[in-house]
Amino acid sequence: MDNKDDRIVDFNELKNKAREKDIDKFEQYIYSLYYSFTQGEMNMADFSTKINEYMQENNISYEKLFNIQKEMMKRYGFNIEDLETEMKNFGIEVSPKKLDENYETMKKALGFQEKYKDRISSKLMTSYTIKNSLNNLEVLLQDENVILKSTGKVNLQDNELNEFLYSYKKLLEDKNLNISIFEDVKTYEY
Repeated sequence: MDNKDDRIVDFNELKNKAREKDIDKFEQYIYSLYYSFTQGEMNMADFSTKINEYMQENNISYEKLFNIQKEMMKRYGFNIEDLETEMKNFGIEVSPKKLDENYETMKKALGFQEKYKDRISSKLMTSYTIKNSLNNLEVLLQDENVILKSTGKVNLQDNELNEFLYSYKKLLEDKNLNISIFEDVKTYEY
């Protein structure tokens, strides 16, 4: 005689299962979005919006999308379970709930970028700290732009500071450095 538990059907599991036709359809959709993205017809915010629209039009939950993406990655030789294990070893949680939270965070960030896109830009900066008897400051570098930032006064007679700036200038093939000094910098929580 069968056990009663063997006959219970988990409809959530069935609803969120990634079927071949779901994977094929999503893969085609992603390729079309990627083509539009590479042609400059859309930005990352548009890309995200299109994925969200796709999910709504096809009644796909975040968990099902996650399952579709896992199966799609398997097609290309990625073992997602090994990747999840590696990520967990680094303290990164991978679950549909966590993906849901990450998606919401990303959606907010993209919304912020879209709202202020005309006046906002992202720049990669390098930071160097000097703490000695003359200075307690942070040096921020971005190409030939240099910011000297300190909660106190900046002492330009500091040998460590001058040696660092000289080395950086040589790295940039003797281009002139545009140095901004931020002294008595105050910080506060908002």
